[in-house]
Amino acid sequence: MDALSSSNDSAVGPDDIHYQMMLKHLPSEVLNTLLIILNDIWLTGNFRSSWRQSSYVVPIPKPGKDTSDPTNYRPIALTSCVCKVMERMVNNRLVWYLERNIIITPTQRGFRKGRSTTHQLVRLESFVREAFIQKQHATAIFFDLEKAYDTTWKFGILKDLCHTGLRCRLPLFIAGFLSDIKFQVRVGGSYSKLRTGNGGTSGKHPICYSVLFEN
Repeated sequence: MDALSSSNDSAVGPDDIHYQMMLKHLPSEVLNTLLIILNDIWLTGNFRSSWRQSSYVVPIPKPGKDTSDPTNYRPIALTSCVCKVMERMVNNRLVWYLERNIIITPTQRGFRKGRSTTHQLVRLESFVREAFIQKQHATAIFFDLEKAYDTTWKFGILKDLCHTGLRCRLPLFIAGFLSDIKFQVRVGGSYSKLRTGNGGTSGKHPICYSVLFEN
């Protein structure tokens, strides 16, 4: 219920199951059945292939960019709302573990409760003001990582989870979520052929998985 209540009414994925039109209005008996299904996926590690093998990618043009250049579009993936409910449940537990054990560096501000990137702007302003007061120089270096998600090393994510003490079910779920990703590009009412994602977070490394998932 927490995961459903915190979900936005985003567009539906290929299964046409909508948050507002269906999931948020299910009776308690059906929600209990859905919970049993999600728990079974969690316990067995059998990630539903339909969740990762079918999603719609809608290209959104970047403001002020040449629309004739394919690189000037931001891809938005429309995936199963049921899958996103489970993602949110797993993510809440993961974040709780990381925060409780102080695994995330205190300087990380974005994507954390009670913090935001605004804190970093205030911190930077304080450094600059202090430098002015003390008549010193303030130096700042900014990095903009292009295509950060596309170039993320999936095994590196799982390796980091392993080093933080998270093994077995959680990395199995994440590995299943990131493996064998298939999608279709949707433009208006037209769809491309089913494509397989490659590189970045869609890469596979089964030998490394067998090492990570040992008890």
